[in-house]
Amino acid sequence: MIVERRSGGNIFSLLVFLSCLLGPPAALAQSREKVFITATNAEDVTSTLFLYGIEKGLFRGEGIDLEFRLLPPNLALAALVAKEIDYASTVGSPFRAAVRGFPVKVVAVGLDKPLFYIMAQPAIQSVKDLKGAKFAVSSLQGSGARSARAGLQTLGLHPDKDLTFIVIGNSATRMLAMETGSVQATVVPAPDNFRLREKGFREMMFTGRYITEPFVGIAATREKVEASPGQVKKVTKGFLRSLGAAKRERKEMIEFLMRRFKFKQENAVEIYETLLQSFTRDGTVEPAALKEYLDLIKAEARVQKEIAVSDIVDFRLLREAARELER
Repeated sequence: MIVERRSGGNIFSLLVFLSCLLGPPAALAQSREKVFITATNAEDVTSTLFLYGIEKGLFRGEGIDLEFRLLPPNLALAALVAKEIDYASTVGSPFRAAVRGFPVKVVAVGLDKPLFYIMAQPAIQSVKDLKGAKFAVSSLQGSGARSARAGLQTLGLHPDKDLTFIVIGNSATRMLAMETGSVQATVVPAPDNFRLREKGFREMMFTGRYITEPFVGIAATREKVEASPGQVKKVTKGFLRSLGAAKRERKEMIEFLMRRFKFKQENAVEIYETLLQSFTRDGTVEPAALKEYLDLIKAEARVQKEIAVSDIVDFRLLREAARELER
């Protein structure tokens, strides 16, 4: 009896000590900031960088409780400006919006190659066979169409002259157009290229090989960057830790892709290798590539006024976060 009481007392004392040392779990949870970031859809592999970091607790380790909100790019931008969400993870749309005068900035870039694939009807054997084809896109000036033009032009076609671009809608609608034979080719994001391949359609190219542009990262309002630099820095620290882990942890990442997106192992390996090609070195993009992209977007939007890259992209807090992580 005495031994049992003494043992129980020791355990209780140890628990009290640990509680005082660590603090109650509820208090720890309350100390984290709830932060909302957008993704396009639940099957969007471009969100992998964030989803992997969330699962591994890399954002929580920086005091951020990161949570996704699923919104299409146009609604995500509106929600960002209206302060209904904190950040956007697809940064191409905010970049283009900033050129048109929206008060948003890109503060980090994790992928600078669009994850799009050109898919064609089975009878089409080469890119040159696409001459005269009807080519389905979601919009004439989106990342999919832009990356498709870059790839086709690099391989010898004059896209706007040699093909007829047809705006059809989202990827599911374009895939249906392929199945009905109403178009000869389209551009789709991963993993829809797998689905079309399984149905016998031909994969012509990964367009990210031929273009560099801000694609996935972190965008915020100018007000957020100026008024909440501490939060932005915490989010970018979690982002940088996630980027590093995704590059280093090949086996874990492939397993994550299989588990999260229900990929077959060979597809998960293929996606991971493509992501590795598309990850930025340190969360930034070279100034020359940003300037080229800015000039392209200005031309598409017919914007005449002078705009500096620094008006749209601000890596200052990201670089501060990187220096702090190195200490």
